[in-house]
Amino acid sequence: MGDHLNLLRHIEATVPTASGAHALFRQVRPDDDPNQWHSTLNNDGTPFQIAIADAGNGQRSVRLIVDPFRLGRDEADRSGANLAAFAHLQGRCSRRAADRCRRFMAALAPSFEQACDRRSGDIWLAADLCRAGAGIYVTARGGSAAGQGERLIAEAGIEQHRAAITAIHTVCAVQAYSMQGSRTGNLAVNIYWKPRRGARSIPPEIGFAVPVRQPESLIGTLNSASAGALTFCSTFAILGDGRGSKLDLCNHCLGLDVQGCLATLNQFCVISSGFADSVAQIAAAGTAEIAFIGVRVRAAGNTPYVYFKPAWHGAPGECRS
Repeated sequence: MGDHLNLLRHIEATVPTASGAHALFRQVRPDDDPNQWHSTLNNDGTPFQIAIADAGNGQRSVRLIVDPFRLGRDEADRSGANLAAFAHLQGRCSRRAADRCRRFMAALAPSFEQACDRRSGDIWLAADLCRAGAGIYVTARGGSAAGQGERLIAEAGIEQHRAAITAIHTVCAVQAYSMQGSRTGNLAVNIYWKPRRGARSIPPEIGFAVPVRQPESLIGTLNSASAGALTFCSTFAILGDGRGSKLDLCNHCLGLDVQGCLATLNQFCVISSGFADSVAQIAAAGTAEIAFIGVRVRAAGNTPYVYFKPAWHGAPGECRS
């Protein structure tokens, strides 16, 4: 493989739990050619990200996110190509969980007619490299908000979360959905959304927990960021009433260097020196750029994420946020 995949090799060498990232990418996108990169996952069309999170106890959680779409034959058979790509990840889930993920993709993905209007992928796939589990992301483009919300509730079987999901689809702009997990008991649905222009507050029905640790400095960060830089993620357990909250910030919009990204995350989380060192080492090699930073709200302490993309500059694409 060419230099465009040096990021994966470097992260494998830097973070022990990233072992297998390069091999997994080659399974999902065999014989990959940068000339066929045409993804909306990143602003320059590159089709993958690799996320590093602080898992505690000195460990790093590593997640690979890949857009399997390629120009050419994939345009004629998006559904078949996406299912074939997911087949390489489904062994990371129980059979029942994998079946539910496939049904979720079929129910929420844009129609054939909608997809043919765009020469870009509508599905992204994800896998944790250090634990069981996989995920499918589906763009929310092309459908009515009310219809999408109802399909999501029906297909995922999450009637218990109706009030929150209805509120998101009524007053927010939904960007994407995902279903993630390793077995039926831990499957969850994520909704990625933004407040509509002019919104002054988040509806309480959504139950979004803002991950603030240093509110006085956080205000300055958010005020200086464009509205497009912020994406909210609400998580809903398939079984039970469990919910979660995550906030992502697009670094293509913010333009921060690695120290600026870590300083921003520090306003939400306690950043361990080990995590900061890993992020700095990956960034220093010159094979990576920071695409997003994020924070997951957790009772035991908020978890920081840094999403790297390859330092490859193709034709400008659409920013995910």
